[in-house]
Amino acid sequence: MKTNGKIILLLLVMIVNLFGGVTASVDKTNVIEGDSVTLSITANGKKVIFPDITSIDGDNINGIGNSQNISIINGNYQKTLTKTYIFTPSHSLTIPSYKVKIDGKEYHTKPIQIKVVKDRATNKNFKLELETKKEAILNYPNLITIRFYQKTNAKVNQISLELPKGDFELKQIGNEKTYFKGVYKVSEIQYFLIPHKNKDIDFKIKVKLGFAKLVVDAFGFPMQQMRYRVLEKSQKIKIKKLYNGLIGDFKISLKVDKKKIKANQPLNGELVIKGEGDLTNLSDIKFSIPNVTIYDNKPKIETTIKNGKIYSVYRKSFVILGDNSYTIPPIELKYFNIYHNKVESIKTNPVKIEIIQNKNSTSSPSPASTISNLNSSLTETDLNKKKGFNYLYLIFSFIIGVVITLVGVWLFSKRETIKLPTNLYNKLLPYADNPEIKTILEKLYNKEKLSKEEKNFIKEFLKGKI
Repeated sequence: MKTNGKIILLLLVMIVNLFGGVTASVDKTNVIEGDSVTLSITANGKKVIFPDITSIDGDNINGIGNSQNISIINGNYQKTLTKTYIFTPSHSLTIPSYKVKIDGKEYHTKPIQIKVVKDRATNKNFKLELETKKEAILNYPNLITIRFYQKTNAKVNQISLELPKGDFELKQIGNEKTYFKGVYKVSEIQYFLIPHKNKDIDFKIKVKLGFAKLVVDAFGFPMQQMRYRVLEKSQKIKIKKLYNGLIGDFKISLKVDKKKIKANQPLNGELVIKGEGDLTNLSDIKFSIPNVTIYDNKPKIETTIKNGKIYSVYRKSFVILGDNSYTIPPIELKYFNIYHNKVESIKTNPVKIEIIQNKNSTSSPSPASTISNLNSSLTETDLNKKKGFNYLYLIFSFIIGVVITLVGVWLFSKRETIKLPTNLYNKLLPYADNPEIKTILEKLYNKEKLSKEEKNFIKEFLKGKI
């Protein structure tokens, strides 16, 4: 019996050495999901080294505090130190045993069981819906609708939506919609999911709800602490590959303002592609017509959403300048028709443009012939004595007028402001084979500003052509 008593006494001493002088406690062991737990480790001693805890079973530490209490009993000095660790457990777990050094000796805390339960009140006051098809098409916009329900009398301080990431693209459609449904206020937002790889997607969304709670910190001061609830919804989406190019249902057309036109006069046209599907990634379509000059702008693409489907309109305007008849060749587009379940081709009809050549027109007389005609005219009028006009005075007046006009033109050219004709684009089109004129025409077509040097060039150029 004495031997057994010694063994028991030895075990008690070992336990005291193991756990004595240090204790671990929590403010609660049954935790509603989203609530935080405060772990307190208390030690008695002059020099205490607490464990460095950054997470507990995968849940990060959100806050750390320190406090101390000094007491003297019957002349004995005693110092008690407490360190607190605040964390939010996401699942039931066991807080492990931690090592604490007190005055050079090692002690260990006891493990503590924590049980996490669902919050029934949150499930009643808040709901989350995820609406999507279980099958999506590769590289095609697939509609995703997310709805968050909140009871009108339920209060929450923070709401944040967490979207998944992966081998896909999410494009938000419009703005968030808010409306009421029964006792709930509903927030609805829509996205287009565009898969980029032919593999299934585990699409999971989370809504994190934050509730403010007044607590007392380790120093006894009141502070506001956030406790969180998380709502989750997920849907496995199978990805189906149909086609590497465009997918949808489209129509194409090409229109011109006239089919008969004079030589070197501009022809205006527009290419339009529209229908169900996404055209935002369609490359810029170029025209290839020999022996003509083509000016075009970048296409304008508009998209709209109707009944959960995307519709697009692709518009590209252009101007063609030619001096001989030509044909605008067909523009062809291939795509996968989602209704016929096959690859189809649409194309425009060829458009024949007839150039009307200018008939023989009287050319402007040369300066030499003008002077010759003027001299002969003067000789004849000098011989004609029946006329009572002073032709010498008339010629002198003409010369004076020419001089004044030239001086006025010279003075006008020195002004800073350079005025150009309002129909400048049409006046320059016949000379589009000139590289400098071509650059200026492109700027005019795209409504870009001309430099002062370009304006001077145009002015001098037109003097010799018009």
